[in-house]
Amino acid sequence: MIRKSKSIKTAGSKIFKHTIKKGDLEAFSKGQLYSDMIAEEKEAQVHKVTADFLGSKKMAKKEVFGKFSKNDKADARTPLAVVFATDLNGEKELLPRKKLFELLGGLMVLNIKILVIDTEQPSDINNLGELPEHHQEHIIWYNPKQDNSGRNREGKEIDRLFLAADLAILFNSHHELIKLLMSYGVVPVGEERSPLLENYRPNEETGNAFLFNKKDLWSVFAATVRALETYKFPYDWNHIVRKLYK
Repeated sequence: MIRKSKSIKTAGSKIFKHTIKKGDLEAFSKGQLYSDMIAEEKEAQVHKVTADFLGSKKMAKKEVFGKFSKNDKADARTPLAVVFATDLNGEKELLPRKKLFELLGGLMVLNIKILVIDTEQPSDINNLGELPEHHQEHIIWYNPKQDNSGRNREGKEIDRLFLAADLAILFNSHHELIKLLMSYGVVPVGEERSPLLENYRPNEETGNAFLFNKKDLWSVFAATVRALETYKFPYDWNHIVRKLYK
């Protein structure tokens, strides 16, 4: 830190030195307090980091979706949702089969791409690296048990998938999974009982998720629709993603 010393003589002829920091001089020249200037610099740094993160999510999404022709209506602006029908590494059924299929049938009418993670259903893909080849499909089933890419490769592909995903529909309150998804900026559609999640309120710009209070199909569907309506407004959506990422 560069410092400048200035001698000041008082009425009693007593001389003392007052040390002025360079940062104080720079802040003074801008007409603000040094502490305020530092706070602004930190905020600008945080903004840059989050902007870079949002850019990374867009790039990952393009990689997952693959390249599209000019006549293809589907593109990287289409929201990508991951539905956890079972635990990622387990066999626990999180939603009864009948309800799951009914929910997916309802989601088919929405403008959304869906990847269903389900260890009890045949997989549409041999591994997540094949997702670009299936970009025209509305719903894709992925069974981690049938992944043939090897543990290391599978881990990298899951990393890319979560980075690309916009939202995740959850039927349990597994804290570790929720924290993992939040670190990737994936907006949860989940149960109200989770202490990590707060229902988004657009008027107050508060909350980090879209919640339902019970697992009936209408509640889950309505929460998903609210999420997709908010997704249409990039400023609001990115505001939620930034809160999750922080």
